[in-house]
Amino acid sequence: MKRQDLIAALGNLGYPLVVPDRPRITRQKVAEVLSTLGNSVDSRLIEGFPVILANCARRGLKLDIHALLSRYSLKSQKRRNLEKLFFISSQLLKEEQLEQPEGLGSMAESLKEKYLHLLSDETVRLNNRVFLSTKRLRNTLRRYASSLKNFESAREREKLRQQQSFDLHKHLNVLFSPKQKELVLKKLQGESLTKTEQEYFSRVVKKKLQALTNTELRRIATRLAKR
Repeated sequence: MKRQDLIAALGNLGYPLVVPDRPRITRQKVAEVLSTLGNSVDSRLIEGFPVILANCARRGLKLDIHALLSRYSLKSQKRRNLEKLFFISSQLLKEEQLEQPEGLGSMAESLKEKYLHLLSDETVRLNNRVFLSTKRLRNTLRRYASSLKNFESAREREKLRQQQSFDLHKHLNVLFSPKQKELVLKKLQGESLTKTEQEYFSRVVKKKLQALTNTELRRIATRLAKR
């Protein structure tokens, strides 16, 4: 088996050694995607329009919405489609309290008089072939918002876990020799000790740990550490 094939197989078996490079997303690429969606007849794809805008805001990608719209004449169907999508997306992002790309809010405000009815309609009509459900647009964005919150929560939990691990190792380094620290961690993680290690743990390390649990010693340590 070639090395490249082996690495790929290891990744498929839960041991990834190489993380493939993700292509860099530029604002030009985003504009191209949004423009394409504005002329699409696939409602399932178009439902992702608000999600794209929310993701751009989170990544700090700046979009020139005015430049995108100015590609098309004022009366063109594609421009009207994009205006509707930008307007309804801005309102939905506001509902979900998600950040909006720079300029989207002011753009939506300028379109308010023209498209205000979209907020109460059950569907957003782009042309005679495409009708978008406002409920589906809202639910798609809510799923994204929910997954984003879960991701952020998981990231915060991981940061906390890493900080706690760092603090633990720092304090163990102060109180125990490298060998003693190793035995403490092995015990903590439920690993088995050799007979010699177990004897040393019971004779030396355990006594130190027991001393750390003494209430009076902890009280004195807390008082003196504040001086």
